[in-house]
Amino acid sequence: MYILLIMTGGTIGSSFDGGSINVRRDGRSAVVDRYRSEHRDVRFDTVHPLNILSESVTCHDFNILAKALFEVDTAAYDGVIVTAGSDSLAYLSAFVGLLLGDCPIPVMIVAANKILTAPDSNGYENFSCAVDLIGQGARGVLVPYRNTDGVLYVHAATDLRQSDFFDNFDSFHGAYGVFENGALHEKRPYIAQQIPRVFDRDRLPQIGDNALMLTAYPMQDYSRIGTDGVRAVLHTLYHSGTLDADRFVPWMKAHPALPVFLAPLHSGRKRYQTTVDAINAGAIPLYDIAPECAYMKLLLACAQDELTIEDYMA
Repeated sequence: MYILLIMTGGTIGSSFDGGSINVRRDGRSAVVDRYRSEHRDVRFDTVHPLNILSESVTCHDFNILAKALFEVDTAAYDGVIVTAGSDSLAYLSAFVGLLLGDCPIPVMIVAANKILTAPDSNGYENFSCAVDLIGQGARGVLVPYRNTDGVLYVHAATDLRQSDFFDNFDSFHGAYGVFENGALHEKRPYIAQQIPRVFDRDRLPQIGDNALMLTAYPMQDYSRIGTDGVRAVLHTLYHSGTLDADRFVPWMKAHPALPVFLAPLHSGRKRYQTTVDAINAGAIPLYDIAPECAYMKLLLACAQDELTIEDYMA
């Protein structure tokens, strides 16, 4: 089996040194070194487009990663593993999943809750699962991750939500499956978000800092929010799919040129009046998509010229 490793840093590529956790300067990962020492039948090629802690990721970093992804010779490898940090894992996973949704080989995104020397780190188990999934012919862009309940869940990359404070991940529609007894057991159909493919290897999207994401919280003062350089807005909602329309709708009407999108919303649920008010005022509902994925999709939409942002998000 021949696998390409695309390493970006994060906890899985970090160590404890000098009183804090940081990425290893040599870019190496203890999880990869350990796996190589225990499995001689798997070959790896390794590239290091980034070596950062994921909380510091920028649009420029995402563009570097996109270039590395589109340079992959899919005919040469059985699969790809992207190692990443857990803090922004849901956003990076969505980005990779949107770009490589039609990839002919499996793509796995692997993170760790703690550095590999920690006794309760899940990094090695997550990485080993990724290799096994590739070897067993799994398809799609997937994120294997063991939660604190001891279960190793497998998520569709574009469905992943941010971790809770205790290092547990879930998906918007629930995990795609679980990996146990050496095999993937599907819990539901594979659900992945798609984007219009209006770019190719010779003309990659270059995302920029031009999409604004707002979050619903009590007593938000929208008048404090600037819009210089902003092309579109995503407003994430409370768990009921709601927001303070009394305050937000006047702000939205004061910026009529900005397309505004709302997420998350479930298509099968009845809407609250506050949400209806925002939609009637021109906000565009995004149904059945994780807000992290909606934000990355919006960044890609803002980078396109061929389609309107509204068409791209549809």
